[in-house]
Amino acid sequence: MPVAKIHVLEGQYDEVRLGKVSKAIQDGLMSALGIPPDDFFQIIHILPRGQFLHTPSFLGLKYSDALILLEIAFISWRPKEKRLGLLKALNDGVVAAAGVSPDDLMIQLYEVPGENISFGRGLAQRAHISERDTKVA
Repeated sequence: MPVAKIHVLEGQYDEVRLGKVSKAIQDGLMSALGIPPDDFFQIIHILPRGQFLHTPSFLGLKYSDALILLEIAFISWRPKEKRLGLLKALNDGVVAAAGVSPDDLMIQLYEVPGENISFGRGLAQRAHISERDTKVA
């Protein structure tokens, strides 16, 4: 159920390049988390300079105008190693697909309980996923 929100600066990415970024993100989610191909939800935000603000550098990283801010929300239950593997898979794939510096992909992962997600009809179709995690703990 991952939902990916891709934020980029206007004028930096055409449709073809954005398509490559989109595919790399989906491929990373499938390989690192094992999600099925039809579990595909993405929102692409192309923002004017006045609405896409960031520092030129942070923590020894240097950001260019090609910076991609990627937010991914998914149901919580995966171990830390899987999440760290996802960060690496996403960076490797997006950097190669978009032709950007490894510094130019900032990723934020958001984990939410399955009972907080409805895929439609107001039902929490994946509530049982988070429940199994709490039973193990």
